[in-house]
Amino acid sequence: MSEPLAKAQALQAGAWQRLHPLSALFVAAHLLRHVALPVLAAVVFGRGSSWEVWAAVPLGITAIWAVLQASRYRYALQGGELVIHEGVLGRSVRHVPLARIHNTSRTRKLPHRLLGVTELHLESAAGGKPEAVMKVLGLEAALRLEQALRGAAPAVPTTGAGPSCAQLDGMANAQPAVRLLHRLGSLDILKLGLISNRGMVIVGTAFAAVAQKPELHRRFFGWLSAPIAWVRHAFGRLFESGHWLWLAAEIALLVLAFLLFVRLLSVVLAFFRYQGFRLEQDGEKLLVHRGLSTQVTATARLPRLQRWELVETWLHRRFGRCRLAVSVAGHDSHDHEHGLDPGGRFDELAPIATPQEARALLRLCLPALQWEQLQWQPLPARAFWRQLWGQGRFLIIALLALAAADLAFGLRVPLPGLLAAGLALAVGLWAYCHAWVRFAAYAECGELLLYRHGVLTRRWVVVAGPRLQQLSLYSSALDRSLGLCHLRADTQGRPRGGRALDIPCLPLAEAQRLRRRLWGQVLRPY
Repeated sequence: MSEPLAKAQALQAGAWQRLHPLSALFVAAHLLRHVALPVLAAVVFGRGSSWEVWAAVPLGITAIWAVLQASRYRYALQGGELVIHEGVLGRSVRHVPLARIHNTSRTRKLPHRLLGVTELHLESAAGGKPEAVMKVLGLEAALRLEQALRGAAPAVPTTGAGPSCAQLDGMANAQPAVRLLHRLGSLDILKLGLISNRGMVIVGTAFAAVAQKPELHRRFFGWLSAPIAWVRHAFGRLFESGHWLWLAAEIALLVLAFLLFVRLLSVVLAFFRYQGFRLEQDGEKLLVHRGLSTQVTATARLPRLQRWELVETWLHRRFGRCRLAVSVAGHDSHDHEHGLDPGGRFDELAPIATPQEARALLRLCLPALQWEQLQWQPLPARAFWRQLWGQGRFLIIALLALAAADLAFGLRVPLPGLLAAGLALAVGLWAYCHAWVRFAAYAECGELLLYRHGVLTRRWVVVAGPRLQQLSLYSSALDRSLGLCHLRADTQGRPRGGRALDIPCLPLAEAQRLRRRLWGQVLRPY
């Protein structure tokens, strides 16, 4: 009997399994990386604080302790459960029913691929912390465990010395039931980079790193002192002379150059994140593969999808594309956007796709959804006044603050110019609110409730009544004066920083009707 088959049978028989021998190395590297850069900066620049060097001592001890914990980690499949033993002095035993493990993800950075290992995350519907984070498993062992969780027989050869790393990487995708649903080519990823604004993450991270180190801060702004002085002199000269058009043109050119730089960074980041993106279906499971330097394989079960969101920014519409995001039961509200969270969680079906492809994926998840036959119900006309005040109050405060500052500094900006700017912003706000009310609407399709909204960025949110967890009605004093109400709903997989569904400006009677209808579906199991 070959060694891979023997290991597979041992796993199915409930034998105890250990982490890969290199697991201790990866755990130590994960902890030490937080102190390596500050210590290196203190050594290179020579003026760093001494606490950074001393901080290496307790963190080094922590790393050694983590290595001991990794050596004590054991797991086994016994009686329909995943049993995990961990700990050195304080030991714990966890029993996780296999039926409760709904989402798995494999993360392989460059060191993982060079050494033939992977990091495996197992998540249940409870949300928050994963049920198990295995750092690290051999790729063959990870695939055997994933297949055991799916209830499939391990696909390992019965003869020879065992599969190669390349063969192992494709074992999970070699099953006949796996069907390709969506993939991204190089041109799609290029468009995704141009549409997204993820380059600002790199810019923000760089500024945060510089701000935390006084020496780096001085050096960085020392390099930029000459360009900053030239820009300040040019702007000051135009401001004093009153050449407002030239001043506006120079500001526009600087903003355009910065935006082009950010878009270039976004394209580079998109290729690193989404190179080789594939969405596949294996029975009721969906699998996503993506990544260039860090390769991620994330899975989710179709019944665990809680919320769908179709997004079209202004740039999406120029390219004839959109994004289809999902929320999965068990994911908390702190997941990062665009599928870029540290655990590689499953939170989008298509980072970029045509509207037809996105709707086909929606029909796969929601067979009852008939998009072309939806009857959209617009919001009442008085929603315009609610939206106008909700957006305009901040504009009024900003204009009053600007006028006060202008008077305090001796009318540096002419009063007619200030009034013209305020009038232009008011007209723009009026047009924005009209456009928002014209597009905002909701629709019902069986057990599904859909809501669309937005102007420059348009969003279509889809939730299923039986999968909701909480319903509420909310109204402010202004809402009550207009006879309006918000309908809010939450799911287990709530989006970051918001609610699963929030329909504003509904007539009170209609909001109560929708709540009663949805609550009747919540009480029925799905």
